[in-house]
Amino acid sequence: MNDITLTGKTLPLADLVSIADGRRIRLSEAALREVRAGQRALADALARGEGVYGTTSMVGAFKDAVVTPEDRPHHTLRLMRSHQLGFGEALPVRTVRAAMLIRLNGILSGHTGAGPDLARALEALLNTGITPVVPEYGSIGCADVGLMGHVGAVLMGEGEAFGPDGKRLSAAVLLKRCGLRAFVPGPKDMMTVLSSNALGVAGVALVVAEIRARLPLWLGIYTVSCAGFGAFRIPWEAARRTGMPTEQRIARFLERVSGDGGWTPRRNLQDPLSFRCMPQIGGAFLAALERVEASLAYSFSHCDDNPILLDGRALTSGASLPLSLALDAQAFVLALCHYVRGVLGRILALCRNDLSGLSRNLTFEPGRQVAFGAATKLAADLATSILRESTPASLYQVPVANGFEDEASYLPSIARALRLQCTLLEPLVALEAMAGRQAVRLSGATPEGLPGAIIAALSQDIPWLDDSHAVGDVLRATEAVLAEFPLPPAPEFDSSQSDPMECLYA
Repeated sequence: MNDITLTGKTLPLADLVSIADGRRIRLSEAALREVRAGQRALADALARGEGVYGTTSMVGAFKDAVVTPEDRPHHTLRLMRSHQLGFGEALPVRTVRAAMLIRLNGILSGHTGAGPDLARALEALLNTGITPVVPEYGSIGCADVGLMGHVGAVLMGEGEAFGPDGKRLSAAVLLKRCGLRAFVPGPKDMMTVLSSNALGVAGVALVVAEIRARLPLWLGIYTVSCAGFGAFRIPWEAARRTGMPTEQRIARFLERVSGDGGWTPRRNLQDPLSFRCMPQIGGAFLAALERVEASLAYSFSHCDDNPILLDGRALTSGASLPLSLALDAQAFVLALCHYVRGVLGRILALCRNDLSGLSRNLTFEPGRQVAFGAATKLAADLATSILRESTPASLYQVPVANGFEDEASYLPSIARALRLQCTLLEPLVALEAMAGRQAVRLSGATPEGLPGAIIAALSQDIPWLDDSHAVGDVLRATEAVLAEFPLPPAPEFDSSQSDPMECLYA
């Protein structure tokens, strides 16, 4: 696989994921020229005697304390160590790799004042597979200074890192083993490492990428539930013809992947809202997804430093507060919660004989089997645990740095919420797949297209929920099959039809 060239400009989400998972990079010469120009601009500003926050001064509440040219190397070391404060379990390697990549692409804009040696040092860590050990807690999302300090430490040969083999060792040992030298920072290099929201951005980005990839399957599982419930397809047509743009796209996707259906509505006029309103729920979810993706795209190539170098000047900047991204990510959290409510609603409706017209709790032998009766409690626990993560984290702010830093986005907290939500949503959706499949069998429906393919995949290895197996075992087996399920376009679909993904992700 070819290396990905970084330009300091656009960075597609797919490339970020690929590099986070180990793909190599290279730096464009044009971008390195921009870095050198920014480095010269910083040197000129220092020569003119201009004050540069974090370089000629200390930081935070001590911004008025002067750092002399002679003390700058010692100041850099103190700065790194004082901000190496993370606590808790180590963040996943791919999250830290994504963060280093985002920071590196921002440096390549030429607006940080850092030198090309820093860019090359980050490139070397990524390409050799050395990943700093960065604890989870320690940032309130107005630059991840307390966590990025761990990245700076490894660059300088301190702290710990994961090697290419995944083993955790001292940074000094790993650098030597991989033929790298400890980085010697220039005047603003360490401030550039610290003054970034790269970890919070990376955390949101990787979850968003996972959800984008899984959404078509989740919608396919919804159509399995529709087949088992005997739901009307007419609301899809209504949304396709009159809905908002994202609602129309969801409706077209549902129509295309379901083929001619293969099931007959079993009630008068209309269904419960969790079935009827998928174009609206899914459309809002898709709109929120695209908003947060647009904010991420900006963050990947934007220099969020303070100060920032523009036109030869070092400008004090408030760009370290990624509030737009935080609010878009928070809105995505809420949209996901609404999707989750629909999933739970469909599971419960399928199990209610008065709504579904099927046997109570989807039992094959009423009065002898519990079937989904107890499993609905797990579904409720998963769903409510996801909903609890919807608290607007960005509003919780405590002034720090002696009251000097009195704003924050709490972007890392939002990223943690998204990660937990995504983790819990997978088994919840698997429960819907189990319930939908069992309802299809009880109803005698014969769904085509994507719902038919999902049922066929589950039918090869997954037992029915008929009290002959532990519910948890069946759930884990279902999750495993769904994790490997080929998303559309799949071989089961008519190749003469257009790719259904094209109408979903226009």
